[in-house]
Amino acid sequence: MNLRNFDYDELVQLFNNNDLPAYRAEQLFTALYSNKVDSLDKITTFPKELRADLMAHHTIKSFKAMKKQVSVDGSIKYLFTMEDGKSIEAVFMPWYDDAEKTNIRNTLCISSQVGCSLDCKFCATGTMDLERNLETHEIISQILDIEHDLNTKITNVVFMGMGEPLLNYKNVARAVNILTHPLTDLMSRRKITVSTSGVVPSIKKMANLSRPPKLAISLHGTTNGFRDKIMPINLKADITVLMNAVEDYYRKTKLNITYEYIPFDGMNDTIEDAKRLAKICKRVPSRINLIPFNDISFTEPTGIAETLKPSSSERIIEFANEIRKFGGIVTIRDTFGSDIDAACGQLALSTRNSTSEEV
Repeated sequence: MNLRNFDYDELVQLFNNNDLPAYRAEQLFTALYSNKVDSLDKITTFPKELRADLMAHHTIKSFKAMKKQVSVDGSIKYLFTMEDGKSIEAVFMPWYDDAEKTNIRNTLCISSQVGCSLDCKFCATGTMDLERNLETHEIISQILDIEHDLNTKITNVVFMGMGEPLLNYKNVARAVNILTHPLTDLMSRRKITVSTSGVVPSIKKMANLSRPPKLAISLHGTTNGFRDKIMPINLKADITVLMNAVEDYYRKTKLNITYEYIPFDGMNDTIEDAKRLAKICKRVPSRINLIPFNDISFTEPTGIAETLKPSSSERIIEFANEIRKFGGIVTIRDTFGSDIDAACGQLALSTRNSTSEEV
């Protein structure tokens, strides 16, 4: 049994069930997430007998192997092979101050599922079948193992890798609970963003967490007609239903919302789209992230996916200015790792552009 599958309260219960005092659970939790031990035999606050017993019945290891590819822009794509042989990816993105050239934050984009079931037409992961949800320890270990490999602190986490996080709600919520717990030295809830294509029931549940994360909506269309075609989940919960859930999330959490939006040439980058985006942006405090469409031709797209073309960089700038003119707050997101298929929408276990280094 993997001990990183338990949040603090669950660890206390586990120890109680084994006639061990609660303070031992606190020591273990602190060792795992504040001291960040990578082996149970390194928990020196435990007597030797307890360590031996834990090692006989439990583990904190999640992955059989880890490989990485380094982009020319400094981002790093990690390929994790799990104990059952299935694989996932995560992307490390360092950010620097333009003037000082100093590292100001390190963002990690992590996965929540092996594959994905939602079939978004612009996303490489959507071409894969959903194989399974990640367990909590497999989510947490992406962060801890990459920190250990790079000997650096991850300051921000975004659930924007492989899979739909809110279709693995239980494990994602538990991971958020662990990451933000006062006994850990990991991060505040404002440094964690969970992105969803629009799983409304889970948005409502996540708003009630004791330490809810920031919410990002993978929007990409301002009309139901277009969004239905590129994101089939819109047929279950259309834009109106989704926006109602978003407003409720803001009311309960007081956390600004992010809308992710890929402009496609001539399809969703018109002045009318700009007006509708600005209107959406003004419903609650929020920001629109415009994301350049990244190449997924290696997945051999068909149907409407084959017709999606990126708006030019000039058009994206114009589109952003139009949104601002109508009162919306907008940024154009930097692209990381496109040369190693690590950019937004490209995670599909591809190694076509680079060789991997074993870690």
